[in-house]
Amino acid sequence: MAVPVAQIEPIASADKDEELFDIVDEQNNVIGQERRNIVHAQGIKHRAVYCFVFNSKGQLLLQQRSAKKKIGPLQWDLSIAEHLEPGEEYRQAAARGLREELGINVEAAQLAGPLVPVHLRELRLPEKGVRDCEFVTSFRLDGWEGTVVADPAEVHAWRFVSIGDVRRDMQESPDSFTAWFRDELHAVKYFSDGESDAI
Repeated sequence: MAVPVAQIEPIASADKDEELFDIVDEQNNVIGQERRNIVHAQGIKHRAVYCFVFNSKGQLLLQQRSAKKKIGPLQWDLSIAEHLEPGEEYRQAAARGLREELGINVEAAQLAGPLVPVHLRELRLPEKGVRDCEFVTSFRLDGWEGTVVADPAEVHAWRFVSIGDVRRDMQESPDSFTAWFRDELHAVKYFSDGESDAI
């Protein structure tokens, strides 16, 4: 069952257009900085990271994105998908994202990974003027049994779900999930129904 996140006050926007990202070349080398809105409008390459959080039962923590998100509003997403701040490393960004979006405080060293090599993924949403080109990788946190305190600016609801149920729901209703979650689920190793799935 999904846990709704209390909305304390109206949220104008979940995304900060003026936020600065490091921008990168074809080899993922930093070549400068640019604002979020320009990066996403012009398809400028930048960096993002994903993190999968599992509880002690092997269930995956999903978050439902805020209705105010420009990309994927109210779609179910992996535990966190976070842009890197200027000068930040992937692992540090994953730990920061867990803290800021879900109130999960862990050291970056506690995250397993990277689960897959850094790779480029692109999402085009011409109806929203978005061309998102990111160099991404993934990490995971296992055995989490602490409290989740989700940021209402980012998260509408959250829930723990078995991998088997995630797969079934993705097949039945793919548009209920973000495109990058559907693409990147293979990055995790997990146990589902007693069987091991490899990357």
